[in-house]
Amino acid sequence: MFILFANKLRFRYPLKIPLLGLLCCVHTRSLCPYVKPINWNTSHSFVRNNPLLSLLERCQSLLQLKQIQAQMILTGFINDSFAASRLVTFCALSESQALEYCTKILYWIPEPNVFSWNVTIRGFVESGDLEGAVLLYKRILQSGVTKPDNHTYPFLLKACSFPSMNCVGYTVLGHVLKFGFEFDIFVHNASITMLLSYGELEAAYDVFNNGCVRDLVTWNAMITGCVRRGLANEAKKLYQEMVGEKVKPNEITMIGIISSCSQLQDLNLGRKFHLYVTEHGIELTIPLSNALMDMYVKCGDLLAARILFDKMAHKTIVSWTTMVLGYARFGFLDVARELLYKIPEKSVVPWNAIISGCVQAKNSKEALALFHEMQIKKIKPDKVTMVNCLSACSQLGALDVGIWIHHYTKRHSISLDVALGTALVDMYAKCGNIAKALQVFQEVPQKNCLTWTAIICGLALH
Repeated sequence: MFILFANKLRFRYPLKIPLLGLLCCVHTRSLCPYVKPINWNTSHSFVRNNPLLSLLERCQSLLQLKQIQAQMILTGFINDSFAASRLVTFCALSESQALEYCTKILYWIPEPNVFSWNVTIRGFVESGDLEGAVLLYKRILQSGVTKPDNHTYPFLLKACSFPSMNCVGYTVLGHVLKFGFEFDIFVHNASITMLLSYGELEAAYDVFNNGCVRDLVTWNAMITGCVRRGLANEAKKLYQEMVGEKVKPNEITMIGIISSCSQLQDLNLGRKFHLYVTEHGIELTIPLSNALMDMYVKCGDLLAARILFDKMAHKTIVSWTTMVLGYARFGFLDVARELLYKIPEKSVVPWNAIISGCVQAKNSKEALALFHEMQIKKIKPDKVTMVNCLSACSQLGALDVGIWIHHYTKRHSISLDVALGTALVDMYAKCGNIAKALQVFQEVPQKNCLTWTAIICGLALH
């Protein structure tokens, strides 16, 4: 499975591993193949029979934890690896997450067990500190005492599931092979997800097709990964194959496959999957309801979307935004505004949705009026707002407003990326200021085909 992929990878990618990945690689060259440790025991009776651990179970803050830690040091109980791991777990995964203090405890413990390392890595991944998670992994390898296990890699592969982390991710896959975890189902599934996030569809299929077990999570990883890459037809084929193998879909499967219907704008197929959800008793959770509403909105059935929306006991910002965007896109601005004003939380996202909907409906005056209104309501615009408003200026030929928006981005230090830069080039070109369009074009970092198209069309017009 992985060996096939690893051999292909060696020739397809001359890996330029950054310092972080290289350090990971260096510290594993001399390591022996992994030998499984004793399984982690989370016996609750052990906790109940130790007053300090019982206190730790009820701990509510970092201050309380430090008091318990002091007692553990005084009694020598801190030297028990199980007890020490409970301290680490509280810091890494509790609501009062204190990762800096967590790592201090971890480095202070003489021989922390692999569970302690794993929960800390998980804490860093869940907090969004991906580089911190990888550095912890490097620290495990450097220690030479604790070895990673099959629970280490799913979190680590999740941390590497971003294109910017691909070199480190490939290094970690090499370690998975070295330590013999390629057939662990959790590592297998996380590897597929990571490869799909890099756009490595062929490699992901290699891993998927050659795996010893393909459970529901494996199928979901493939379907969801294809949808995220915009490969809706691939997702449909996978779903049909999955059903053919008698694997029963769940909520995650339905979210993925319904999202593929949104991409294809296939209303009839979307309705069939909605019926499947109802007939097979799949719980209509908030994410699944949001996916169905998004499908109906994108396929033009606002009534079906509104029925779902009205039935939701709890609506998230995604629920509100989906409906606002739908009504604005199809020209029902009064209804979109009515919903917008009812949203309980103050967020720029639904405002961006209604402005975007107005631009798509060629109602650019209304889009700029809404931009003015959101400023009066003290809702801070973001880069998405700027791009939408610049598109409105392009449609109207409103150069003065476009210049004001450009100055606004500079005053508020909104960075010039390819999306904002392209919108500015397009606005200046369509509003007749080709010299300024060329100037902004030169400033845009990492131009894409849309940036080049905007400036070429502008030059052709003038």
